[in-house]
Order: sequence, then structure tokens, then C-alpha cells
Amino acid sequence: MLYFFLSYARGDEDALVQKFYEDLSAEVRLIAGLSRDERVGFVDRTILLGERWPQRLVEALGSCRSFLALMTPRYFQSRVCGQEWQLFAERTARFESQRRVDTSLLKPLMWIPAQPGRIHPVAQPLQYTSDSLGDLYQRLGVRQLMRLQRHSDDYRTFLFELASQIVTSVEANPLPEQHRPVDLQAVDSAFHPEEATNGVDRGTAAGGDATDPMRVHFVVAASNRDEMRGIRQHVTVYGDDALQWAPYRPPMPEPLIDYAREIAADHSYQSTVVEVDRLPHSAELAARYNQILVLIVDAWMTRLPQRRQALVEHASAALGNRSAATAVLIPSSRDDPETREHWQTLSRACREIFNEFTSDDELYRSNIITHRAFEDELPEVLEVARNRVFSRGSVHRPPDPSTDPSPPRLDGPWARDDDQPGTGGPA
Repeated sequence: MLYFFLSYARGDEDALVQKFYEDLSAEVRLIAGLSRDERVGFVDRTILLGERWPQRLVEALGSCRSFLALMTPRYFQSRVCGQEWQLFAERTARFESQRRVDTSLLKPLMWIPAQPGRIHPVAQPLQYTSDSLGDLYQRLGVRQLMRLQRHSDDYRTFLFELASQIVTSVEANPLPEQHRPVDLQAVDSAFHPEEATNGVDRGTAAGGDATDPMRVHFVVAASNRDEMRGIRQHVTVYGDDALQWAPYRPPMPEPLIDYAREIAADHSYQSTVVEVDRLPHSAELAARYNQILVLIVDAWMTRLPQRRQALVEHASAALGNRSAATAVLIPSSRDDPETREHWQTLSRACREIFNEFTSDDELYRSNIITHRAFEDELPEVLEVARNRVFSRGSVHRPPDPSTDPSPPRLDGPWARDDDQPGTGGPA
């Protein structure tokens, strides 16, 4: 049983959050009387090699018994965190309505001290301070309790009290699992109600304005494990299809495109994903509807003659449309010795294919050597592309529903209400 789901904004000191998750899990096991190998919590860093994070995340949100939100300023800016909150809040609301109880299963925690006005209105009604958790927690937050050695005893006390609250509330309120399938990308964010679409996909609507979430079309130019065995010795970064390519494995085991979509969602972008054979179609949509096109390229594709030729043809046809805001990102992991050894020739081959884009160092990013660098560069690229959409894009204004679509009839300034067609006024 998952006693808790730990929700946090990726990039807010991931390693420290992971330690907190492990420490809390150990305390929950102890209090619940479980073995040391029993899995009692979920945080997205626990996803196993080769698993696709969105499905695992949704399954955990549907089965966890409580929800811990590590509150930071970035947490309430993250659309993904808002979606996680929304899914769990809906589960508990149904349960509390049926049982007529207040479960306290959604528990906000101060990662750093809460500043006036920085707590989102959706979290303000919830209790995020508690005398039982200690004065130092209320004054310093979880982060400082962990970081400062002189507070180690207070941190252990805080962990024990928090774990006790989790176990007590979970066992007193057996929240049913949610088995219906959920598309996380379609869930509204509890922190961004203004982005609710009421069933209309504004990411593809021609009439969206600057307040709408912009859509990013991610195109993955990579291959599968079997095909790459013909040109590479080390193929552990590949999967059964191009979308499972994980170039930063082992430090980051998840597929790169899942990571890219999460980063985009954290910055309030909607996104779609296709393989490279759909590049022309995605480029057409991006140009037509003032959207962003991001091509993520495995440089080893240039060593596969047929794949290289297809990439050349698609890139020439699709990326030649300068009305689309287009970016090219080429990862090159420093933990991949084989790629580092051949990088000079691989990079040169990529520059030959994307020749007209290589001079644009804002939207052509090559040799991205770590997933942290990718996490830093993708938002920069999206911001540049977004600004170009606003400065160069076409204006699409659909008519108001009350507008008469029939062509106007010009009768002249002398027309009277009783004039008949063809009987104009005086000459």
C-alpha cells in the first residue's frame, strides 16, 4: 500500500528531496510495522529503468492514501504539480462527501518558510503548520531542518511526528483506489484555473490569444535498440521505439521526451509528441496556428543512411517554413564515452543537415551534455520561440458567433428601408 505520494517541483533541490522521501519512508515503515523492503511512498524519482513516467505517476496518484505537497514558490507555478494536486483532491473530495468526514489526507508541507502572499489560494484553507511538528519546522521549513547539522535531532522528531500523522490518518480513512484511466495531460491544474479549456483544445485553436497555453510540437529523431546495434556498441539508452530513447541514462533513466514534456508543462506549455516521419505535418500545424516546433535529435541517426536521408528530406521540407518558430536540440551525454569519442564527426554531420539553422544559436542547441543542462536550455529555447511567435506569427481572429456571415450589400447613402432591390435612389 502507498501511504503517501510526495509532490514537488522538479529542480527544487532534487537530491535533498529524494533524501527526505527516503527518510520519511523509513519512519512510516517503522510506525506501520512493515519490513524494510516494503514500498510505502511514491516520488517520481523512484521510476524504474525503462518505465514511462506518466503512466506510473497516474497509477500512483490513483492508489496512494495521502498526498504531501512540498510548497515552494515554484511549486505553485508548476502545471504538473497543479495536476497532481487536482487529481488527488478530486479523489478525497468524493470520499469525504460520501463518508461526511474531514480526512486531512492532503497535507501541504513548507519546504521553505511560507512568505505572505506566496501561498496559492487553493492551499490557504489547508493546515500546513502544526504544533506537533515542532516550532523549528514552522519557523525554518523542512529544508533547513535537513541542511543544518545542529537541527538533526529536531529533524528526526519532525519525521517521526509527520510519519505518525500519515499512518494514523491513512489507517483511519481507507481512501478507495481510482481504477478509471486518466490522461494526465488533459487534467486541469488546481493552480491554473484560468487555463481550463472547457473541452476545447486551445493549443490547436487558431483563435487563441497570448493568455492561452501555447502548444509545443516535439519531434523525436531517434531510432530503436535493434537498429542501433548495427552502428553502436552501447545501446542501453535505446528502447523498442524512438520515443523510449534515454540519452542521459543512467543518471536519468526516463525517456528524454517524457522529461521534455514535463519541463514544458512546468512552464505552462501544452505539448504533443511524434516521431520524425511526422515532422512535415507537425511543422505545418505549428506554422498555421502560431505554435512551436522542437526537434530533438540523436546525432547517431546520421550514421544510418536511410534514416539520414529521410531526416534530410523531412527537415528540408518542414523546417524550410520560416513562419514556424523552430528549434533543434541535440543531446550528447558526458556519461556516454562512445558518443564523446565520435562527437566531432557526429556534430559535423548534424550541422550539414541543419545548415540553415546552425547560425541561430538561440534555437539551435548542440552538445547538451547533461540532463540538468537540458532542463536549463529547453525553457530558454521555448521562451525565445514563444517571443518569435508573438513577433512574427499571423493573427487569426475567428468571427463572433453573432456575426452575420453573408456578404454586405452596399446600397449607397440614399437607401431607404422601403427601397426594393434594383430600384436605386435618384440619379
